[in-house]
Amino acid sequence: MWDLFIVNPMTNILLLLYDILGKNYVLAIIVFTLLIKLVTLPLTIKQQVGMMKMSALQPQIKEVQEKYKNDPRKMQEEMRKIGYNPVSGCLPMLIQMPVLIGLFGAINRTLTVDPKNLIDLGKHLYTFLPNLSSLVPIDSTFLGVFDLGRPDRYLVVPIVVVVTTFLSNKLMMQPTTDPQMAQTNQMMQWMTPMMFGFFMLSTPIGLGIYWIVSNLLGVAQYYLTKPMMDKARAQYSMVTVGGGGKPSVAGVAPPLTQLTPPPKSKIRAKNNLNKPNTDGKNKK
Repeated sequence: MWDLFIVNPMTNILLLLYDILGKNYVLAIIVFTLLIKLVTLPLTIKQQVGMMKMSALQPQIKEVQEKYKNDPRKMQEEMRKIGYNPVSGCLPMLIQMPVLIGLFGAINRTLTVDPKNLIDLGKHLYTFLPNLSSLVPIDSTFLGVFDLGRPDRYLVVPIVVVVTTFLSNKLMMQPTTDPQMAQTNQMMQWMTPMMFGFFMLSTPIGLGIYWIVSNLLGVAQYYLTKPMMDKARAQYSMVTVGGGGKPSVAGVAPPLTQLTPPPKSKIRAKNNLNKPNTDGKNKK
């Protein structure tokens, strides 16, 4: 099933692009990455908006957690009421991982030079694309130095992966007033690039090129969609609410403390202060 729906389509798309683009495998990877970005663009925008919303909701989330810390069921119910969705920012990444794993298999499969593996590759090519079989073996050399089907022994690609991943993460990271979340974000901002850089030490250069191009396209996408993101950020920005000046999120229900009416005793006391004194008139 994995080969049928993930690896086989990617293998044939890469070979088709390789043929169309003058038998340049790096160009094939770049165009393939662009196609992936275009397909996942709506989900990526939804992810960024979701992250903004979750960041703006942090004061309310902390209040609900504190109030219902001994009642998990009620806590979940109140979280849903304020619009909390912990997976709203994770969906594009969850989609990206199968793409990475599938592309790893497709690159390994298409860049093989072993006769046995070449025969196996022929079994995965679509019969309605008869010209693909004539394209193998693929020319895997890049800049006359790199072999796209092998790890980078010069460590150029892993280093560039780390730098571009850090830059992409830094732009996408949403500011937060929660110290714990800010610390977590800062840790992830450094750990994620290092993790991918370490991963690229033992993976084909072709996969590293995909990740570098994906990061650079992500940076370009950030600036292209910035006006839309600024509008979404304004929607969920903190605004001042009358009656105490406590912050609330635009378009989102106010914190629970704002919904709680004052005690009746305080209302009576306030009414007594405002009530005119007519006792003196009666005595006269």
